[in-house]
Amino acid sequence: MAERRWDPWREFIRIQDELSRMFQRVFGAGKEMAVPWTPLVDVYEKDDRYIVSVELPDVRPEDIDVSVIDNTLRIKGERKHVYEAKPENYVRSERFYGPFERTIELPMSVKTEEVEATYKDGLLQINLPKVEVKKGKEIKVKAA
Repeated sequence: MAERRWDPWREFIRIQDELSRMFQRVFGAGKEMAVPWTPLVDVYEKDDRYIVSVELPDVRPEDIDVSVIDNTLRIKGERKHVYEAKPENYVRSERFYGPFERTIELPMSVKTEEVEATYKDGLLQINLPKVEVKKGKEIKVKAA
């Protein structure tokens, strides 16, 4: 009998398949499992502000909370599952539902009283005006 080399990837795939079968036995095929999800975020900078865009398809604006403390932006909410069919009739469901939270550290403080958030077509856009940096004063040294 030929000796077979141990392949860690093959073992990993075997374990993954075994876990999938176990979850299907416990939770049933096609049933929704509570899996945390993280919305995708883009953060970019313009001259006087930071702009944060967050993908939140199927989330209602009233289910989104945005707050800013110092230079930390927190986006929190929930995507609720609206069944298009009876839950037991789902063969496959790959979209994530449930609560989410993102915390983003900004490079500098922003004017919290001027932050604006708009939601359109599944995209949340947050405009964060930067705090103006005070410029130093140059002092000439006089000879005594």
